[in-house]
Amino acid sequence: MSLIMAGGLTTGPAIADSHHGADGPPYACKASADRPHYSKGAKSVIYKTRVECAGSMPAIEVHCKGQLMYSTGGAPSTAATSSETQSVKTDGTKSTFYTPEVGGKKVDWSGSFQGSTHCTSPDSRIEIGDATTPVVKVKVP
Repeated sequence: MSLIMAGGLTTGPAIADSHHGADGPPYACKASADRPHYSKGAKSVIYKTRVECAGSMPAIEVHCKGQLMYSTGGAPSTAATSSETQSVKTDGTKSTFYTPEVGGKKVDWSGSFQGSTHCTSPDSRIEIGDATTPVVKVKVP
């Protein structure tokens, strides 16, 4: 996973889709990531990954690993990470994965932030895809 921040701010795709044919699992999933922002409730800079699935199974296990990167003018660094598994319903309901994880490291400084998440289905080891946020400036109150 490569992120280029500071001098030449770039972002990857914001949405990743996973569709599987007749020989694959009976579901399709999509991952998207919201822009990093300061959450008063979490008292931290966070971003959310949303995973939505459809299929003939009632739910599937989805594992997402997230990384919140920051730069205050120098080289980008990792501010926080997450690694979480959830049961995602296949009725189109969106499940939310937080980076940093609930109860995890607090990111309480201002800077330019970008989130990047990689999601898989651990039970079948199927790649669901990646979701990357734009680089945004966040001012912590």
